[in-house]
Amino acid sequence: MFGLKHFHVQALVFFLFSFAVLAAYATYKNRKLSYIVVYFVALWLLVIKCIQYIPTKRLPMDISAISYFLFGVFALLPFRPAKVVVSQFAVLCGLVYAIAAITIPDTFFARDPTEFGRFFGMLNHAVLFLGGLAMMGHVRFRRLDILWTIGFLAVVIAYTEICHALHVEEGVAIFSQIIDGTVILIVAPNFTMPPWYYVVYYIIVAGIFSLWIFITYLINRKAAPKNLKTGFFAP
Repeated sequence: MFGLKHFHVQALVFFLFSFAVLAAYATYKNRKLSYIVVYFVALWLLVIKCIQYIPTKRLPMDISAISYFLFGVFALLPFRPAKVVVSQFAVLCGLVYAIAAITIPDTFFARDPTEFGRFFGMLNHAVLFLGGLAMMGHVRFRRLDILWTIGFLAVVIAYTEICHALHVEEGVAIFSQIIDGTVILIVAPNFTMPPWYYVVYYIIVAGIFSLWIFITYLINRKAAPKNLKTGFFAP
């Protein structure tokens, strides 16, 4: 749980994500510079993750790993609805990572006990977070895009469940634990999860996700100018 054992790591996580917020805010009015940020993040994630996954012939399982690839692809392709979705999930994955790394570091970092692995995970999540924030200033969110967001989530859930059924796994994916409700066992390992728990749990999760969509639309309304001009790859 929260403590000072990993204080230096917690402080670094806080610094990286604070820097990402400041960088996104500092560049969003400078359209060219902001586009450079988006394209740099896209290329960084594609190159790094291809190097990481292709030689091992593994499949990305967690939603963060999936978002790395999809952000890298759709940031460079002219398909606005996909840009909306990947920007939402890029920021969400980064935010969840930062909160978990700071509040439950012992459990969280036990999944990757090496210093290099921790730092690389922090860096990539912070870069993804920055890219998502920057992308929100380059596409206009529309109400119908909510259907794309829900559809993307449904596809990711189906994909991860199929992978689990085929025993194609990459460690213990936190996203899978969120989906089946066992994520509570991270902080309460002896909890028995009675039937009422699932009802309450899924209502809370649905409420949090709905609130997140609402927040991203508010961010987009502030970040994306009314006279939005598109970049070379953007629609």
